[in-house]
Amino acid sequence: MPGDIDATVEIEPDTVEYEWPVERQLPGRYELNPTRVVVEPSIRVLRRPPVRGRFACRGGHLVLGETSELALELVTRSLRTNIFGLARTLTDEGGLCAADNPTIRFRSTDMLIAPDRTLEVVGKLDVLDTSLYLRLDGKLAYADDRAVVVWLTGVLPAPRRQFETGHWIAQVLGERPIHIELAAEFVR
Repeated sequence: MPGDIDATVEIEPDTVEYEWPVERQLPGRYELNPTRVVVEPSIRVLRRPPVRGRFACRGGHLVLGETSELALELVTRSLRTNIFGLARTLTDEGGLCAADNPTIRFRSTDMLIAPDRTLEVVGKLDVLDTSLYLRLDGKLAYADDRAVVVWLTGVLPAPRRQFETGHWIAQVLGERPIHIELAAEFVR
């Protein structure tokens, strides 16, 4: 009958490709929204489920444009873990020494944004009196003229030398690679 829908008709796929051109990076400076950020380190020990932690962020910024940059400032004392009492052990003397080192800082030294919204960020993580290089890969999950959301993951390699001082739990965890996941919203 005329007007009936034929279920065998193939619908042409949408041929318009939606690209996010590099020119539309929405250049400018975006400040971190501290209520919409997750910085989660995780460590595997002896084939057990990973030990997970979470830091609060005090501040940070993301600059998009010719000289792109990502900077974060984490509150050392804010560490929370999935094991009772572990956060206190890791942030007190013999661990991250939060009383003497209240912040952990990350600042990118190189940042590449590809046309498909993927990010590659290389930077320095300043923790205690040491600077460690950290490479993060991920994507711009959302971007408009008022906000940008990034999702990045990376691995902080295990140190080449064993720790000679500190709490034994901090030594055991510090000798393993630390997986880092970051999800953050930056706003104008």
